[in-house]
Amino acid sequence: MMPAADSWRQPDRRFVVTGAARPRDVRDLMGRPFFPLGKTPRVIPVDYEARHASVTVSAPDGSGMATIWDADVLLWLTGQIVDALNHDLWVSRHVRFTPWRLFQDLGWATGANEYRRLHGALGRLAATTVATNIRNGADWREKPFTWISDVRISREDGVALTLADWLMEAACDRSRVLSVDPAYFRLGGGLERWLYRLARRHAGRQKEGWCFDLADLHARSGSLTRRRDFAAKIRAIALARTVPGYTFRVISGGKLGVLCAAPTSQSTGTVDNDVKPVVGPAAHHIVGPLADSSSDHWRKTAQPIGFEGGIGLLTYITYIITYYVGDSGLSDTFPIAPVRREKEAREAVADRMVGVP
Repeated sequence: MMPAADSWRQPDRRFVVTGAARPRDVRDLMGRPFFPLGKTPRVIPVDYEARHASVTVSAPDGSGMATIWDADVLLWLTGQIVDALNHDLWVSRHVRFTPWRLFQDLGWATGANEYRRLHGALGRLAATTVATNIRNGADWREKPFTWISDVRISREDGVALTLADWLMEAACDRSRVLSVDPAYFRLGGGLERWLYRLARRHAGRQKEGWCFDLADLHARSGSLTRRRDFAAKIRAIALARTVPGYTFRVISGGKLGVLCAAPTSQSTGTVDNDVKPVVGPAAHHIVGPLADSSSDHWRKTAQPIGFEGGIGLLTYITYIITYYVGDSGLSDTFPIAPVRREKEAREAVADRMVGVP
């Protein structure tokens, strides 16, 4: 029997993700300044106000906000959750995984630099505080959250963390999730990455595409550059045609021009009204207005962050497993048993009557 839609709220479950899964993005995060676009973390808060959406992002400890590169971890975890739901498995916001599995799915190498990159990403994701009125109502300022919490890293058990309720609700809502072209993770610029996510969210597979006022895009992106410089970068990206699945062109209109995005291939998939292992060619896309009445305030400064502990290369079973924590409780420091051998893991799954894909 397929788990209940809100089964992830059960406090006595943790979710071990170890099988391959295609990363997926959350619509609410695409096209808004939730993540700075530079590789150097920002420390000054982002404050975005629009007619339909408000977003504030900060790093109170001064370590720097999570960047669009750090968000790769969230996209991967969202894909793992959707994949588990596709196989009728229970999921939880309390997650454990091996870095090696993430590296494989995202196309990272497996050297020391990648472990340091993951280390820094987890630290910034845990330190970044977000408040938004998207799905949070009028009292959204009283509902701040961090992307992840309760992060534990060990050579024996890999990475354990807890996802924000806000993010988990979106990941489990089939209408709010979109698949990501694997080529996205090979894009070399933060603005290119953001443009892909913007086009994926709004243009989708619509033959006619979607158009955006460049002045509005400047506010939406959170770019620290001047508007004219931002527009010049957009034009350069449009001419280079480096964004997978979409073509961009800038036409006259407004003060800076209008960017038009149109799909060029069927390389991306979607999860819309049903969770399925194989996504069909048809797709329905919810699209927003051409432009909102926006105001933004940006300030520029950055500082790197360190994260204590070490991450070792681990070998894991190639299954997605959900298991009961027992009496340990969520406030404990993740007293996770050592990694079982494959045979023992299969027996444990059978004992708990949890399906294995």
